[in-house]
Amino acid sequence: MSDTYTATLQGADGSEEVELELISGEPQKSFTREQTIDGQPTSVLWELDADAPGAVYRPGGFPEHDYA
Repeated sequence: MSDTYTATLQGADGSEEVELELISGEPQKSFTREQTIDGQPTSVLWELDADAPGAVYRPGGFPEHDYA
């Protein structure tokens, strides 16, 4: 049994496939990933889209931002 799975990151700029680790045999609900946005390294929160077939993640915001 594999400890990883292929996930699709679906963003405004298109999609990208990445390998992620399973947690207790299930896809991760969310994770953060460092990306370069406007030339600056930025942490982006990716959230699993429960309505999409397969393991599709969509950007969910920036962890260091206050959305209150």
